[in-house]
Amino acid sequence: MRLIPPQANGAARTLDGHELLVFEVESAPRAVMVDGDGFPYRIQDTTRKFSEERINAIKDQGIVDSAEARRSAVDVSALDDELITRARDASGLPELSISDYLVRRRLADRSATTLVLREAAVLLFARLPETITHPNAGVRVFRVAGTERMTGARHNVQEFPRIEGNLPSVLQNARALLETLIQRSARLHDLFFHETSEYPTFAWQEALVNAVAHRDYAIRGQSIEVILYDDRLEVLSPGGPPVEISLDDLRAGRPVHASRNPRLARVLVELGVMREQGEGIPRMFEEMELSFLPLPEFEVFGGRFCVTLRNEPIFQSSEPEWAQAVRALPIGVTQKRALVGFLDREFANADYCDLNRVDRDTAYRELQDLVDRGFLTMTGVGAGTRYRVVRGAIPAAPIAATTPVERLVTRMREVGFVTNSDYREAFGVDRHVAKYALARWVDAGVLTREGSRRHTKYRATDSWPPL
Repeated sequence: MRLIPPQANGAARTLDGHELLVFEVESAPRAVMVDGDGFPYRIQDTTRKFSEERINAIKDQGIVDSAEARRSAVDVSALDDELITRARDASGLPELSISDYLVRRRLADRSATTLVLREAAVLLFARLPETITHPNAGVRVFRVAGTERMTGARHNVQEFPRIEGNLPSVLQNARALLETLIQRSARLHDLFFHETSEYPTFAWQEALVNAVAHRDYAIRGQSIEVILYDDRLEVLSPGGPPVEISLDDLRAGRPVHASRNPRLARVLVELGVMREQGEGIPRMFEEMELSFLPLPEFEVFGGRFCVTLRNEPIFQSSEPEWAQAVRALPIGVTQKRALVGFLDREFANADYCDLNRVDRDTAYRELQDLVDRGFLTMTGVGAGTRYRVVRGAIPAAPIAATTPVERLVTRMREVGFVTNSDYREAFGVDRHVAKYALARWVDAGVLTREGSRRHTKYRATDSWPPL
C-alpha cells in the first residue's frame, strides 16, 4: 500500500515589502515513494535518495528516542506567554491563539478540552527554571588554568554558576558569560594589527547553539559543558550527532542539516536564536580559516559530542603586513592560509592537505591556480613537487587603521563601498550584529544600500564617515 504524500498548506505573506507565497508541508510519518525519484530524503537544500528502510529507521528513531516529543505533566499556565507570542508572531502566524500555535508546532496536543504539553514546549517556554523537569537541561561553564584538568592539590578548574531556565534564556545568558571569559588574543593582534578575540565570535556561538538545539535530551545525567583551556575551547553535549550526519561530513566542513530535536530547532529559528539552513559548520570553518587558526575538531567520546576550537595560529609568527595583503587577494580561503602559513619555506601537496583538510586532487587544483597567478613557484615533478611563495607577486598592504571605523573608512576609500564582511572584520562581531549596525547607519543617512543578500553593498553619503 502506497502512503499518500502529505498535502501542502499555503498562505500569502509580506516580507520586506515583497509578497510571498509560503507553503508548509508536514513531515510524513513513513517514507514516501515519489514516482521516478525513489524514496527522497531532504537534507538542507538538496534531496538524496535513501532506501525506504533507512528513511523509516530515521523516522522511527525520532518517535522512540525523541525526548522533546514526550508528553509533559506541566500545565500551560506555567509557560511564558510573552515568549510564545514572540515566537508565534515571528513564525508568520499571528492570527493563531497561543494554544493553536503550540498545537501547530507539535508542542502540544488537544485532549478533549485539555491542552497536553510536550517536553519541547516546557524546555522552550517555561517561565521559571524550576518548572523544567529535566535535571540537566542547562549549560555548565568551566575555566581551566592550563591545558589539562588537574585534581587534588593541583586542582585548577573554576566552575561558574549553572545557567538554567528556558532554552532561549540559557543561550542568551551563556553567551553573555562567555563574552566576558573569552580573551583578546595578543597572537592574533600581531597578525591583524588590532585586538582580536581568541576565537571568532560566530564559531564559538555556533558551537554553543548547536549543542543546545541538538543535544540528546533523553540523557538526563549530563549537561552541556563549555570548558575554556589556555589553548582551546571545548563544547560538549550529551549524545552523538544525529544519524543522518557523519563525523566525516563535519570534519570536512560540508553543509549538513539534520536535527535530533526538530520541534526545538524550528522554534529557536523563529525566535532568531539560530538558523536552520546547514550553513553553520561551513561558516565555522570559514571564520577559523580567515583568522588563520586551526580548523574546528569534532569527536565523540564517553557518549558525548565534542567541538574543539583552538586559539593557537597555524604558524608561530608572521608579518602582519603580509597577512593583511594576503587577506585582500581574490582567492580562496584555503589558498590564503597557504600563502601565510608557508611564507619563506618550501612545502608539498601533502603539507597543503594537512593544513586545510582537503584531498590531494583539491590541493593540486588550488596550488596550480596559485602557480598560474604567479603567487607560487613550482619545482620538481610528481611526488617530488615543491612550492614556494613569491613575495614580489603580492603588493604590500597599507598600514592598517587603528580603530574599527578607520578601517571601514580605509576600505570605503579603496573600493567605494563596504560590506557586511568588512564590518564583521573591523569590529570583530558576527553577521547578524553587523547587519543591524549597518542598517542603523542606513536609517541615519550615513550609508545607502544596494543589492540584496550576499551581494549587498553599502555606499557612502555626504554624512560619511559616522562620528
